[in-house]
Amino acid sequence: MTAEGKIRRFLSYVFTMTTSSNHKEVESLVNNLSRNANKMYHLSGTQKFELPKQEVIIAQVFQAVAKAKRRFAVQAWGLVDATLEDVFIKVACGAKAFNMLS
Repeated sequence: MTAEGKIRRFLSYVFTMTTSSNHKEVESLVNNLSRNANKMYHLSGTQKFELPKQEVIIAQVFQAVAKAKRRFAVQAWGLVDATLEDVFIKVACGAKAFNMLS
């Protein structure tokens, strides 16, 4: 795998949703968008997830959020690209884990 391919593997979106309470439906929504979604944290009503770019279509995220808004109160939500710092940390942690196993 080329260096570009290795970095592309770490590219992701960060999806955040704030609801009035702990909605399990948010997790379900995210898992329907990507089977490899990773929950970063849950604090109060805010949940943050990492979504692999190669598995997610932005239009589907908008559709899923619109559908969620009809089922429960969504106070805020956002979808952003992971920062270069996020990617660097993932690559560095992956290299550290690889070196520890060697």
